[in-house]
Amino acid sequence: MAGKPAAQVYTPPGVPPAEETTFPIELSENDRLVVRLRTYRKKIVDYAVMQETLVAGQWEQLARIDCCRGTVHRHLVTQGGETLLDHDLICDIPYGEKSWEVVDDSYEGALDEMEERWEDNLRRWRRGR
Repeated sequence: MAGKPAAQVYTPPGVPPAEETTFPIELSENDRLVVRLRTYRKKIVDYAVMQETLVAGQWEQLARIDCCRGTVHRHLVTQGGETLLDHDLICDIPYGEKSWEVVDDSYEGALDEMEERWEDNLRRWRRGR
């Protein structure tokens, strides 16, 4: 009896042929977003939007929206390292011809969410909830 074939999961094109860029967006003197984009054929095919805060001269990541394992999802941790959200699903990335469109279309919403919620994320990170 043959086993069930493994489900295919979206994987973005590697670098190269895709191009990767990383840039910061300042939120305050001690807070920023760091955006990593992978683009291919004029589409965003992979991204991560990471919120960081400056602690004792080091940037600490406290929140992130990214793409991996076939989903767009959120991560949120506390200052003590406790995970508050881990792979909190925003949307599935379908395998096949529509996958790049889903990733490309979801980027602006992810960036907007991280810009709008950065103070709440920072408060949760500090309080641990």
